[in-house]
Amino acid sequence: MKTLIKFIVVAIFISSSLYAQDSVRRIEPGSRKLTKSELYEINQAKKEELKQSENLNKKESSPLISGNTYPPLIFENDTHNITGISAFGDFLVIEDGSQWRIKQGYAQEVYLWKELDPIIICLNDSIISSYFQGYKYKMINARTNTAIEVILELSPILENPYTIQVVALNPMTYEVLLSDNTYFKCDPSQYYLFQKWIPGDLIIVGTNLKKGWFNSFDNILINVNLLQEIKAQRLE
Repeated sequence: MKTLIKFIVVAIFISSSLYAQDSVRRIEPGSRKLTKSELYEINQAKKEELKQSENLNKKESSPLISGNTYPPLIFENDTHNITGISAFGDFLVIEDGSQWRIKQGYAQEVYLWKELDPIIICLNDSIISSYFQGYKYKMINARTNTAIEVILELSPILENPYTIQVVALNPMTYEVLLSDNTYFKCDPSQYYLFQKWIPGDLIIVGTNLKKGWFNSFDNILINVNLLQEIKAQRLE
């Protein structure tokens, strides 16, 4: 009975939140479309990066990760917080107001997640889910140590104090200043993406878990307007 009441309360909360969204301003994720040639260039670069990563993984031994559980993670910055989960466990909202569609089959994990749980966002390592089903990202809950596959469905709310935007770009050094006064050095090898960025673009800061010899960047910066991400390192 308590569980039923909980779900009803959550459903009412989500319904009221959806009604309130009519009055907030957002952008459509990926609204600034890239040309076919630009997308081809990006896809070719990603394939080459994936090939290099696979070759590197063959040389390096890594701990076995089974199922949907990750080894204990140490978090410093760039964690996010849950502010709402749908009653059906099919989407969630984080602190900047962005809404993420959850892949079917993760209800058991999601129902154990709580408001304000620390979350990191990273690239999905499943090729099938990422490239063929559109679930480009994973969210990992630091408290439960479980992960879900997600799609960015609604952008951060423009007036939300936790929403981050690009303030300034340095095309010579591949550095970017964000509206929360953080400063990042972006991966120069992803120049083909960096040159598409403009001031005002919405950014969601994620974590790069695919670090290696040729990939030492701690973060990924997700450009919501382009729905593309760049590896980056926060500068002091």
